[in-house]
Amino acid sequence: MNIQRGSLNQEGFVSANTLPATVPTWTAPATRPVVSHHSGVPDGEPVDLNFELLIVEDSAADAALIQANLRVGLGKVNLRRVDRLSAAIEALATETYNVVLLDLNLPDSSGVETFRRLSARSAGTPIIVLSGMEDAETAIEAVGAGADDYVQKSHYDAQTLARSVRFAIERNSRRRAERELNQVRGELDAAQHIQDSLYPREAPVVPGLDIACGIQSAGIGCGDYYDFIPLHDGRLAIVVGDVSGHGMASAMVMAQTRACLRTLTAVNAGTDLILAAMNRLIYSATSEGMFVTLLLVIYDPAAGSFEYFNAGHPGWIVRSESRDQLATHQLPLGLIPELDYSDCGRFSLARGDILVMPTDGIAETPSGREMFGNDRLLSCIEQHRGEHAQEIVNHVFAAAMAYAEAEVPADDMTAVILKAL
Repeated sequence: MNIQRGSLNQEGFVSANTLPATVPTWTAPATRPVVSHHSGVPDGEPVDLNFELLIVEDSAADAALIQANLRVGLGKVNLRRVDRLSAAIEALATETYNVVLLDLNLPDSSGVETFRRLSARSAGTPIIVLSGMEDAETAIEAVGAGADDYVQKSHYDAQTLARSVRFAIERNSRRRAERELNQVRGELDAAQHIQDSLYPREAPVVPGLDIACGIQSAGIGCGDYYDFIPLHDGRLAIVVGDVSGHGMASAMVMAQTRACLRTLTAVNAGTDLILAAMNRLIYSATSEGMFVTLLLVIYDPAAGSFEYFNAGHPGWIVRSESRDQLATHQLPLGLIPELDYSDCGRFSLARGDILVMPTDGIAETPSGREMFGNDRLLSCIEQHRGEHAQEIVNHVFAAAMAYAEAEVPADDMTAVILKAL
């Protein structure tokens, strides 16, 4: 069969990382390219090509000298001068400025209070304080209150003043980028919290079975999916899925997969219809290169037997003397819009047999040029088969991370272990 978005590997299932996922990324705002037009400006110092500056100075002579030095130091610059705090507040309410140069002693305000009143109305516009020799300490106090810098009127030249303006703009740009980054981080943390709430808090208690689960995310947003869904007829659906890639895009597809599966099982649809509907939905709702491998196992407690549907996902039964790999019945969800998911398989478990439902993040844990691999995964399970299912899950994760010599997995890792008692 010609596969449009991926291909089966030699073991009969698709790695969810075989194809690159189209994952939207957020990039912090970059500073402008460095363009130095004036002597005395070191390489690496950001330069804005269009300066809009507001000068708040009641002395006409001082203001004229400041404006002359700004034009020498900055080149192309648009200057507006006002001589009162009230006029400065009005100017900031109607216009946008890169920097405000503020004299603290004005006809309608004086001292640090001048800075505080203007800062409260400046909407984050950086403010450089202008001071005379007699109020240098007051200017320093204003810097402590949040002013970006201060310049003594009798101790500056064109380049010193220009540097102070540029540094104020750069610091403000970095503060803005940091605020935006913190906002995005907050939104991602909230999204992660919501996703975490979608996973079962604990494995179900089923007579005759010891069931455990575990998940370790590679970062914010997880593309792995596992769930336990009681069905109307008393059976239990156990599902593990893996969305290609990882991150928030995969996490969104994971949530969509969960919602679709739970909705369709709630209306008591047939399993083949459920998987076919999920396949069409994922195909139409995701970008090129995204798909979902899925292993759905249904346990019938009355018969003590299992039925399973495998859409390109790894799974094994570890018995006392063998490792039986679960057959693949169809391609992963989302590769081709119309597929028949009516094929299924059946098995039973003897006492001590272990059903292993992992995601490929475990086997594909890297160390140098070699991956952890399925053999190490299954050997770890065999080594600890006498322990409780949750302990086996913990051993598997610990072995994979020790192999990688890493604290954070390279890909999302999930495992559901079911042990017959």
